[in-house]
Amino acid sequence: MNPTNDQTQGLYRLCYRLTNIIYPGWQYRSIELVRIDERTGRLYVLAGENLDFEIKPTGGYEP
Repeated sequence: MNPTNDQTQGLYRLCYRLTNIIYPGWQYRSIELVRIDERTGRLYVLAGENLDFEIKPTGGYEP
């Protein structure tokens, strides 16, 4: 199963925000794992030691 175009764009935006300091309160986070759940079609991103995000097929993400 491949991610949707919207998921790919959402992943790019999330990775950019995690690895660049664009907000004063945010710190750089390393991205540890990106995985697609073939049952639900959602992407999962593990970042740093305690952040995880779920990217929906529409491209939106939530912690």
